[in-house]
Amino acid sequence: MTTPLQLYNSSWIVKEQPNPDAVAHLMQNAGLTHLVASLLIQRGFEEQEDVLGFLNPALSAMHHSLLMKDMKEAVVRLHQAIEDEERILVYGDYDVDGTTAVAMVASYLEGVGGQVETYIPHRYEEGYGVSLEGVRFASTNRFSLMITLDCGTKDFESLHDAAERGIDVIVCDHHLPEDTLPEAFAVLNPKRSDCPYPFKELSGCGVAFKLLQSLAYRMDLPESGIYEELDLVAISIGADLVDLKGENRIMASQGLRQLRKRQRPGILALMRAADIHQAPQTIRDISFTLGPRINAAGRMDHAQRVVDLLMEKSDSRASEMAREIEEMNHRRREVDEATTNEALIQLERAPEDSFCNIVYGTDWHRGVVGIVASRMIEHRYRPSVVLSEENGVLIGSARSVDGVDIHEALEACEDLLLQFGGHTMAAGLSLELTKLDTFKERLNDAVKTQLNGAHPKPIIRCDREVHISELSLEALKELEQLEPFGPGNATPVFILRNVVSVRPPRTIGNQGRHLKITIRDPEFDGPTIDAIGWNMGEMAPQIKQNKPIDLAFTLVKNTWKPRGWQNRTELNLHLRAIQPASAGA
Repeated sequence: MTTPLQLYNSSWIVKEQPNPDAVAHLMQNAGLTHLVASLLIQRGFEEQEDVLGFLNPALSAMHHSLLMKDMKEAVVRLHQAIEDEERILVYGDYDVDGTTAVAMVASYLEGVGGQVETYIPHRYEEGYGVSLEGVRFASTNRFSLMITLDCGTKDFESLHDAAERGIDVIVCDHHLPEDTLPEAFAVLNPKRSDCPYPFKELSGCGVAFKLLQSLAYRMDLPESGIYEELDLVAISIGADLVDLKGENRIMASQGLRQLRKRQRPGILALMRAADIHQAPQTIRDISFTLGPRINAAGRMDHAQRVVDLLMEKSDSRASEMAREIEEMNHRRREVDEATTNEALIQLERAPEDSFCNIVYGTDWHRGVVGIVASRMIEHRYRPSVVLSEENGVLIGSARSVDGVDIHEALEACEDLLLQFGGHTMAAGLSLELTKLDTFKERLNDAVKTQLNGAHPKPIIRCDREVHISELSLEALKELEQLEPFGPGNATPVFILRNVVSVRPPRTIGNQGRHLKITIRDPEFDGPTIDAIGWNMGEMAPQIKQNKPIDLAFTLVKNTWKPRGWQNRTELNLHLRAIQPASAGA
């Protein structure tokens, strides 16, 4: 099997270290440790006021929702619809951001007297965005107001059709608009060029939350009620990978707190069905636990099931629905693994000097091709395209790497494609099978041009080098002040140099997929630390006992219960990359 390249063939970039005087100043004025003060300065926080605002994200620091363009018109229209008992259709995309937004908006509107129904398009029959089928459903069932969530900004044809049918549409979206906007009653999107809203990086669910905030103000409802919905906003932020800055940081922090304090029946049932024993503590927990399960319904069946689960008030019904979704997630994993194995066999046969990975199979499940494309990158660090052949047409997903704009590369092949869309790091596409060979050549050339003919290396961005003596549960507790971590506020990555594995490396997990080593500094009489390398199991034979290596890693705590003893918590390293000693110096 192909060996993941990022382990030995990666570029480690260590951030510029802050001025010692600035660190000392911040330590004194804000009462911080040296480690936290250094990391904050690296992240652009030097003044005491900014630092305290970052470390204590408060709801009071959020911007007023009425600053958003079209918000006043939207909330007046929505309030009118509630008072007049109009039928309101809450329409959302089939991914986590869309489904959480639909559940949040529909639940809240029902609670204030709205006559509400929800609609999620079928991923494969209707596709992304506001579908013509969805508009026809709204018209046939006499909905006079339609709220679109996490979609709508680019759905010109569908929204024109809605207007022709006399349906008012309020768009709540966060995707980058075209030069013109669709025909709608209101378009709430902070990325509009004419929108004065100060924070531009809200998730789709975050924009929807702003609409509900404005409605609460207009109806003179208590703010506490709307803040209870932040658990779903936090889930959308964790799954949609929006920047964890500004208002996203505030809403994610408060939403995680809400999740820890109280889980709605659907979330609690989903956790129990997945054998998860505590609420998500971090954004990473959401990304690896709740996010994939919520997405599984849309990938394997229909995402409406997730909305129904999130809105369910009965514990028993929620439990039954959650078990069904957990079964879908198991199926998704099985399909993912089988497809990945087939794709890796193709990858091994492909020329190693190519600049992109392109694989395809007959009737591969479209719900997993994006995931498989990401796995291709883990094994051969190139932009990757995974396609499923259905009746002579290839449909699939592309994922990219640092330094390659995959959307731009696909534009160079536009004449070969039936359709494509996406952004710098991810895209969807379709083409006729007969054009595949030409597409491979053209996309390879386009990627090669962007890379100036040099094969890409994974980039590991590290905050600083540390000595093993600096690593402790106390240090990790200090770092927790900077949470929640995610895009825009990355988990700190550290480097240990010249450490050794004190015993032969082991592989753990399904089929030995993961690597476990126990390391120490041979020059330091201190404790050993366990390090886990996810999906690095194939590297075990290349790591020799007592042979010096350099590690790039993040710090985590591992709580476990030895038989007959109380819970124990110990420090672990989660490996990002491994190199022979001093190779990355």
